[in-house]
Amino acid sequence: MLTAGWFFLGSRAASGGGSYVEGIVGRPQHPTPLFQRDNAVDGDLASLVFSGLTRIDTDGTPHPDLAERWEVTPDGLTYTFHLRANLAWHDGAALTSQDAAFTVASVQAPGFQGSSTLASRWANVLVILPDEHTIVYRLPQPSASFLTVASLGLVPRHLLDGIGAAQLINAPTSRSTVGSGPFRLITLDESHAVLEPNSTFYLGAPRLDRIEIRFYVDAAALARAINTRQVSAALLDETPSEDVLRAVLHRDDLHSTPLVEGAYDILYLNNQRDPLTDTGLRRALTASIDRAALIPSDSPALPGDGPIVPGSWAYTQGNWSTPAQAQGLFAAAGWRRNASGPLERDGKRLTLELLTNDAPRRAALANAIAAQLRTQGVEVTVRTLSTSELLRDRINPRNYDLLLFGWQTDIDPDPYGGWHTSQIAAGGRNVSGFHDDTADKLLQDARRTLDTNERRGLYKQFLTRFVDLAPSVVIAYPRRIYVQPSTLQGVTPTVLFDAASRFHGAYRWAFGRPR
Repeated sequence: MLTAGWFFLGSRAASGGGSYVEGIVGRPQHPTPLFQRDNAVDGDLASLVFSGLTRIDTDGTPHPDLAERWEVTPDGLTYTFHLRANLAWHDGAALTSQDAAFTVASVQAPGFQGSSTLASRWANVLVILPDEHTIVYRLPQPSASFLTVASLGLVPRHLLDGIGAAQLINAPTSRSTVGSGPFRLITLDESHAVLEPNSTFYLGAPRLDRIEIRFYVDAAALARAINTRQVSAALLDETPSEDVLRAVLHRDDLHSTPLVEGAYDILYLNNQRDPLTDTGLRRALTASIDRAALIPSDSPALPGDGPIVPGSWAYTQGNWSTPAQAQGLFAAAGWRRNASGPLERDGKRLTLELLTNDAPRRAALANAIAAQLRTQGVEVTVRTLSTSELLRDRINPRNYDLLLFGWQTDIDPDPYGGWHTSQIAAGGRNVSGFHDDTADKLLQDARRTLDTNERRGLYKQFLTRFVDLAPSVVIAYPRRIYVQPSTLQGVTPTVLFDAASRFHGAYRWAFGRPR
């Protein structure tokens, strides 16, 4: 197998504004903020073409974008945003508070064809327009994450008003792709998209002369494009194919940057099934797992820690026990190895089933985890199921001992959905059945305060509680390699809250000296 490690490649000198050419797998469908969620290509284009009231920094912190400032009432229910002066759409029309109201009304409309998740975030939000430059949102309840919700790209009322909510998804591209972001969409077809700088962009005209995104049917086609120098940039998969790696290694003019995804692999322990109801046993099991050793040498992933990803403004490192301490923890919980090696308590062996889905990478990881647990005397059986069967028959009814699965985070780091007691019931996302009053209060308080430092402190306390009660084990944080020309300047590494996050600050990119 070809392995590249993860590398920083050589380069050729370049200068000037220049044309940036990136290849991606997939095809555009609806490159607009209203309908981008289910198609990464749409999200990529929308992130370059549209702007929201706020923009998300590399660590997930919201900053002013179309809105130059805002105020929030002490009860956290009313947000007042003030637009920058002289904002304009790419076609020259003025951008006003009416466009913000139209965007929210489109998402809230009964016939909206976009993501149900997006619609739920704006449900019951009241919009008030004091004037053309001010937008007031009244929330049904306080939400510390609302400033990230407000990063939703605005769409132009003057071009889309009159099209019914159910028909907006089929609006002509010439009308639906007019934005206010740093780049204007000039060409869009089945093979590529061409974007040019928006010279009136409110944060300054982009420095690149042009961005071209070329679309490929699969990874093999993208590999050929890299190898033949048709493209000079690509965001690689978590486990790129040998063809892609070989094509990248063939190029001496590229630079690679590993970007942490807003996601993780997690080993759930069923906190509500014996013997895993015992906190002491869970501590011993989590100590048994050497997370760093589980990551293949050719993978860019990072060892897991807690339910907030590294790179987020809320991340802190946990103080976990190690495999060397595991036997002492098992003994403290009443489990000791018998003469033949397996752990026993009251004459009963510690036997657990580990479930995961049948993806090869996930299955391999499950077997590696089982091997580590077996060295500590835990008898583990690994079973793989299709994702649909796993969800229907095991996860939803909480019918498992150990479960290896994935978790996708939001931009806001709030881990409430995965660990609060209220989310244990059917349909909730607290898959492990974790229940702790102290943790619940910390998560609730963190949702109510808008003070970032206070929230960070509350999440740090939650992580301490998480480590102590060991409800589950975050195994690894995936990373993806972003390959770009080594002469491209101004690129800032970011957490990939979604694939489009890689274009953070693209208006500042320019060609210069090699990185």
